[in-house]
Order: sequence, then C-alpha cells, then structure tokens
Amino acid sequence: MLQIELKTFASDALEDAMRLAQTKALNSYSWSDCLNYLNYSWSDLYNRIVMIDEGYYSTTVQLNTQMTTLPPFVKNSIRVYAAQDPIGFNREIFRSSGMADLRSRGTYHISGFDLYCPDATRRTVWLNFAPIAPMLFFPRNNRDPKLYEDEVESWNALAQPHVHTRETPVPEYIQKARDYELYTLDVTDNQLTLRHKNPTLDEHFDVRRAIEQEDYFIHFVQCDFPYIFVTYVHRLTGRHVSGFYRDILHNVDFIEYNPFDFVGRGSNVEYLQCKYNDKTGLGVIVRDYDDYDVKEKRFRIKELGWTPDSILVYPCPEMYRYLVARLAEKFAAFNESEMMGVAKELVEAKYAFEAFCERDKSAWKRIDNVNPSGIMDWL
Repeated sequence: MLQIELKTFASDALEDAMRLAQTKALNSYSWSDCLNYLNYSWSDLYNRIVMIDEGYYSTTVQLNTQMTTLPPFVKNSIRVYAAQDPIGFNREIFRSSGMADLRSRGTYHISGFDLYCPDATRRTVWLNFAPIAPMLFFPRNNRDPKLYEDEVESWNALAQPHVHTRETPVPEYIQKARDYELYTLDVTDNQLTLRHKNPTLDEHFDVRRAIEQEDYFIHFVQCDFPYIFVTYVHRLTGRHVSGFYRDILHNVDFIEYNPFDFVGRGSNVEYLQCKYNDKTGLGVIVRDYDDYDVKEKRFRIKELGWTPDSILVYPCPEMYRYLVARLAEKFAAFNESEMMGVAKELVEAKYAFEAFCERDKSAWKRIDNVNPSGIMDWL
C-alpha cells in the first residue's frame, strides 16, 4: 500500500486553496497574483521550518579567507564553527564578535554580505547557512487550457535543414526560432550551432552536442533568449519529453516541462510555438499526445503557460496542509469574505505544522523515567 511519496504540485496547492476558499472560478485571479501569493506563503513556511529544524534545508561550506563575500542566495547564517570535518568530529562553535574583539579567537562578524572570520586562515572553519527558498512555478491554464480547432504552424528550427542567406527570404517563424540576442542559430546538415552576430568574433557553440540525450532524439528546437525550448522523443516508446535550457551557454541543465503531471501519469506534449513572458505566464502552444479528439481524429492543440509545475517535496505533509490553508486565507481576504472553514483549517494546520515538523521528539522536551524501581521502592 502506498503511504509516502505521492507527488503534489504547486497547481494542486492553488486548486485546493481555491476550493477551500470557495472561489467560484479558477481564473478569478491573475497569474502574477497567484504566483506572488504562492511564493509569499511558501517562503514564510520555509523560513519557519528552518527555525524549527535547519537540517532540512541548510548547507555547509568551508571558509578559506578571513573576509568572505556571501552570495545573494544565502538567506541566513545558522552557525560558524571549527572542526576537522563536518561529519564525525567535535565542533567548536564560534560566537558573534563586537567592534572591540573582531580578531579574538573563535569569533566571526557578519555585516550585510561580508563575513569576517580571523580564524579561517589558521584553522578549518565551516559556515552552516540556510539558502533562500527556491521559487515555485506553475503553468498558467494547465487546468483549463485554450484549445485550437485548427492546426497551428510549428516554429521548429529543424524544419529548414539549410542556412538562409541575405538573398533568401527568411520565413517569420524560422526567424523567430533563430534569433538568440547576440547569437544566431545556424541549422546546417542537421547541426545546431550558436554563432555570434559580430563577424569579427569567432564565437560559436555546438548546441546539438550539449542537448543530446541518451535514448532520445531531438524533435523540436526553438530559441527565445535566454531560453532554448526542446522536445525529445523516446526512441523505443515514442513518448515526448519537452522542456527548456535556461542558459545553455553557461549552464546545461534541462528543466522538464510538466503541465499535466497533476493527473498522475505525467505529460506527453510536443512544443509547437514557444515564447516566455514573466508577467502573464504565457505562452507556449503544445500538442497533447495524451488527449485524442475522436471527432476531429487528431491530438488536441492547447495554449498554456511556459513555466513548469513545481513538485512540492516537503519534509512533512503538515507543511503542504499549512500552505493550502495560508493560500485559502489570502484568497478569502482578496474576495473580502470570512470563511469559517478557512479559519478553522488554518488553526488546525498551524498547530499540526508547529507540533510535528520537528523530527527530534526524544530530546529533553520529552521527559522519560529512566530510573527503574529498586529495593528501596519495594520496602
């Protein structure tokens, strides 16, 4: 029987919250409002659970210089300590110094993004910190997509196997697929190459080699700075896997596009047209190979948001419950209504979150009688 690891998504949290707040329609709020409400509530819960038990999200790095500039993704420091290694050795916890003892042994000082630790060059010193909560996303209209009755022109860069010259007119959809800010996507003999538009600079990048995946072949490629949208097709099953590369020139990490994963069986979509918009959340047009129109005898074409649906992997199910209750409270307040069900669920979810998110229930907070009865108790 399944007891754990049932996936919940950001769109699930929004839908559950709207149902709890008795919202009449899922499109009652704009995409940007829902995204902001979702991330505000998620950030508050993330920061609270770091205060309860920092071990869920904290990261440990070594300090090698006396003055360290903390990167922007560092939310808060947890502790600074000296140890031969973070695992298996005792730790000497450092204290925060004042202005009169900056160079004292076993001290550190943080001011803004500057961390000063005089012992960092003399001993093995570690910084345990909590990173900023990662941002959550969800595809716009993935629960009620816009359907197209007619076929939609594909902006696939692989549709033209040759490079267009200045004398050759370039179709608009190919030009949109080839424009990449200062780079041009050349398609030659099924090869994909990003070349700098300045002819004096011999800068180029082999896109095909970077995006090739084992057991998959590339079916669709389109560029919209700074993203490259790709659809793969499995060589054996024929299943489509779509997604994008955020900045392929510096980071070759594939972000899978999963608009219909909330149904429980994953997504099988092919990109047709892709462009991003950070304000509206639109818009990509896809062909859904899991939704067949019997009347039209073709797979349905849908317009959706371009962002993926974040998987909510929490250390405890109480966190998801509390997130839904917080979102429902915001939606009810936005509609200027007071729902008794929302208020009751918020109190119960907060109690469960505060009481059961901490794993350690065997410490001094739970007092056990460890002294068994002796002879004097029987006399």
